[in-house]
Amino acid sequence: MHVYIVQQFNKHYHPDSICYFLDQMDFSWITSRSKHPNQCQATPEAFKKLLTGNDP
Repeated sequence: MHVYIVQQFNKHYHPDSICYFLDQMDFSWITSRSKHPNQCQATPEAFKKLLTGNDP
């Protein structure tokens, strides 16, 4: 985020200030859930295909 601000706006802020600015603008820091390096890709795909009681 810091690099983006420097490149786009040519402004140099301390990295700790970036979180403060994002908080002031009501942005949140969302990260994706990590995957285990040995996880088989077929397992989540098969899980997505399971029918639940709410499916048509």
